[in-house]
Amino acid sequence: MSAARCPHCDQALRGIDLTPEGMGTCPSCGRKSVVVIFPALTTGNNTSPPALPDDPPAEGEAACFYNPKRRATKECSHCGVLISDAWAAHWGSDTVCLKCLEHLREKGQDARFQGSRTLWDNIALTLSLVPFTVVLWWAIVFTAPAALFLGIRHWNSPRSMVPRGRWRLVVAILLALIQVGGLAVGAVGLGLGWFGER
Repeated sequence: MSAARCPHCDQALRGIDLTPEGMGTCPSCGRKSVVVIFPALTTGNNTSPPALPDDPPAEGEAACFYNPKRRATKECSHCGVLISDAWAAHWGSDTVCLKCLEHLREKGQDARFQGSRTLWDNIALTLSLVPFTVVLWWAIVFTAPAALFLGIRHWNSPRSMVPRGRWRLVVAILLALIQVGGLAVGAVGLGLGWFGER
């Protein structure tokens, strides 16, 4: 069985006498604490939630698709079945049945169910910074165009699960443009013999 713990010394507060206000003294450190016992702790874990009140459809009224003993009050905006209030869930501005809500979550068909997101701005920024390392400077031929492409391609993509700006994409695109420009100047210079022996 669960036991309350003293917030000061973390010892279990078992067998203490509570005042009517819920005050108890810790047998270990002697400090007073307020102990609030919820009814679920004393009734056990085998209790089931209370049953919903009966709401049978009247003659000529529509019945809930999932529970014909209940009156249909809404329509699922995803699959179109008539549902009762017990089977309805508000999802943004839509009302969907619980089956469709579970289906959307399992299939990942709704962006609001995302648990993770690819951070394209971080990837583009990393690619644009790779040529500045001593070991991978030669990779500029691959990383600069890739960083430029990802920065432009994912400009409007969701950046993170928490709000953040586009500064990483801006820096990545600027660095990639400088690097691609440098590569272009170098290629033209080699073609025209600018860097040849004199």
